[in-house]
Amino acid sequence: MPFFRKKPIETRLVGPNLVAAFHNANPPLVWKFDLDRNHSFTVALQGEDGDWELGITSPKGEFYPVAHFLVRENAEEALASVQKILMKKRCSKVWSVIRFLLILIVVAGLLLVAGGYLMATGFSRMGFLMPSLSAGSPPAAPSAMIPSGVPVPADQFLQAPR
Repeated sequence: MPFFRKKPIETRLVGPNLVAAFHNANPPLVWKFDLDRNHSFTVALQGEDGDWELGITSPKGEFYPVAHFLVRENAEEALASVQKILMKKRCSKVWSVIRFLLILIVVAGLLLVAGGYLMATGFSRMGFLMPSLSAGSPPAAPSAMIPSGVPVPADQFLQAPR
């Protein structure tokens, strides 16, 4: 049944782990590799006709086989699949940093433009918080009629002079 046929190689990132299923390896296997604990490594192919191994090379140059393949094309396909996932992980980290910086630059630019506009239009905090009276409002009483330092009711202060 072709509908239920699995891909020969499946690779995914699951959290900080690379998980790969090599269905066409000999024997078929699922491999889990912790990327947080293993920072420096090389994924490599080694072998000769009919005996190919996909493995990890440590920084000291030691090769640790992961999967054995009878056909070179299958081994190369496994290497390409692992490489693709590892490159996605690297690119996603770089993209996250770039995206954060772009958002920061856009927000800073908007704040600068808004601040420049408000300064150019004569924005003042008092004018913004206490807008002037509209044309239909009665004028305030002249200050000469109100004694300094004496409390006056608001209704009396806002009444038009007679």
